[in-house]
Amino acid sequence: MYELMQHLIAFKYACKLNHWTTDKYSPHLLYDRLTEDIDTWVDNIAECYFMAADNKKALKADLLNPKLIDKNLVKLCENIISRLEELLNDNELNEGMTSQLSSIEEGFLGKMALAKLA
Repeated sequence: MYELMQHLIAFKYACKLNHWTTDKYSPHLLYDRLTEDIDTWVDNIAECYFMAADNKKALKADLLNPKLIDKNLVKLCENIISRLEELLNDNELNEGMTSQLSSIEEGFLGKMALAKLA
């Protein structure tokens, strides 16, 4: 779950890098749109998975893992969707967390379609 949080944060940062370096207005807006919901999803995972289990010590300053940042947003979306599917196949997750991850996966399918336009 922690690794998923790292990937989500890396995706947001990659979107911002693309946003700040584009010379065209349309992609500039698109990159901002791709960052929508990321903070909420990361916060929900932290609260529902780590904090609810009284495992706050697992949350460390290395959440932004620079090795995961890639300006190829389609590739990042594919990686995140793959990780989500792996987690969703884990029968140990409670129904609330499964629902949360399904929602994130649905959101990333939309983000991947948008990333292909960039």
